[in-house]
Amino acid sequence: MSYEGYGNSHISVGPWGGQSGARWDDGVYNTVRQVVICHGATIDSIQFEYDKRGSSVWSDKHGGTGCLKTNKIKLAHPDEYLVSISGHCGSVVDYGPVLVRSLVFESNKKKYGPFGIQYGTYFSIPMTGGKIVGFHGRSSWYLDSIGVYLMPLLQRNLSDNFADPRNYKINGTDEKYKDDSYDLEDEPKVVTRRPEINSNTKRAVSYGPWGGNGGIIFDDGVYTGVREVLLTSQGAVVSIQICYDLNGKATWGIKNGGSGGKRLDKICFDYPSEILTHITGCYGSTILRGPVVVKSLTLYTNKRKYGPFGEEQGTSFSSASNNGIIVGFHGRKGGFVDSIGVHVLEGTLPVSRPIPRPFYETSETSEVLQVYEAIRRAVPLVSGPWGGGGGKPWDDGVFSGVKKIFLTKGEAIYSIQIEYDRNGQSFWAVGHGGGSEGSFNMIKFDYPYEILTSVCGYYATLTGDDQRTGVVIKSLTFYTNKAKYGPYGEETGTFFTSTKTEGKIVGFHGRTGCYLNAIGVHLQQWSNDKYFN
Repeated sequence: MSYEGYGNSHISVGPWGGQSGARWDDGVYNTVRQVVICHGATIDSIQFEYDKRGSSVWSDKHGGTGCLKTNKIKLAHPDEYLVSISGHCGSVVDYGPVLVRSLVFESNKKKYGPFGIQYGTYFSIPMTGGKIVGFHGRSSWYLDSIGVYLMPLLQRNLSDNFADPRNYKINGTDEKYKDDSYDLEDEPKVVTRRPEINSNTKRAVSYGPWGGNGGIIFDDGVYTGVREVLLTSQGAVVSIQICYDLNGKATWGIKNGGSGGKRLDKICFDYPSEILTHITGCYGSTILRGPVVVKSLTLYTNKRKYGPFGEEQGTSFSSASNNGIIVGFHGRKGGFVDSIGVHVLEGTLPVSRPIPRPFYETSETSEVLQVYEAIRRAVPLVSGPWGGGGGKPWDDGVFSGVKKIFLTKGEAIYSIQIEYDRNGQSFWAVGHGGGSEGSFNMIKFDYPYEILTSVCGYYATLTGDDQRTGVVIKSLTFYTNKAKYGPYGEETGTFFTSTKTEGKIVGFHGRTGCYLNAIGVHLQQWSNDKYFN
């Protein structure tokens, strides 16, 4: 990132994005009147109408000719002007070039966007008190990168943008955290202890860690359960500290991570009736080409969901497993929580089969049945993947539902990318696969009224190609509670289907290389009313 000519002149900020494409520079004007954006899975092209001493000046179109949707931002010139842009940059397919994936424009009066897909590394103008008077960047068939010329309207120290680190927010409020047991700079003033060996240790299974390789290793060990979680965040997960249960006694682990962060969340479970079953989240860089850290965390119990905490950007992960409870955390830590994993005590919750109704029912047995049903619904089943063993494994994780599917096809399925719903917020997972010469298909569901219930298709060996390609997915068909979509691709080879278990699809996983080699689903089962009504 570069800064030039600060003072009475303009400032050049950026560009953000990749290094492909040809460089372009619109220069500096009085202000911006209009923005025309073409976008789909990425920002295809962008064009600006500037104002030069009262006259309209249109820039060249920066980018390619492809376009699924066009949006025009017409500012109420001269009273309205752009003050900020933000967005995401990343690859559309594995190993592809870095492009501008999404853009948000903000004026002195309102916000416009987002346009494109909010996935990848987040960027924004790192200062306020200025007016955008020009754009520059790189472009080819897409918008590869973008930067701005900013005219300062007032001088302001960048450090003023950051509040006192002691002014933490607690669960979205502006209160300061007053519990003396937690100091924002030092270790918490509570009794902490290293993990003890207990009967759960030999039965616990470790999952993860997910995230980066920086920092140092930490491992809280294995306990009986989890009572509380203290978590600080600021663009990523800065630190985490767990209050465990050890045979009926509260036991605090040490604080893992850094001492910064602007927000503190304290999550108290109703233990032992409320049990932590799995976690999901995202990991990625906080700055372009920076170290990979845990960007967000969401906690799931047998009763409810907590979070997300942090920013849901980057590669998603999930610890969801059948029939288990979390009894410990491990990972890597530095200035942030670099990676995180869990110790799971499996085979302890009867979630894999329904519980028959007792011969007679009391208020106590009824409450137990309701808890078991909530637990059974909390942990999705993993089905598949179906297809070949080539390529690299991937897993989008578990979400609330599926909103859109973007795929390319030709002689086989080249790539697939899914837009999920996570507690009312859209989340685009990374694209899986390769190839750019196939035809594009966008499947949009009427979510939440239309729910994806099953997927089927065919897989076969790709003939007439390099033997290393092996078995790939030849076709895909999607079924919802309202309609059928597809088939996409050629229905030849071995048939597969996910309909052996009824439910809704809440995530995808599989294997990819140059093609989609295999695909599977995370399935949330429907409730079995005959046992619980």
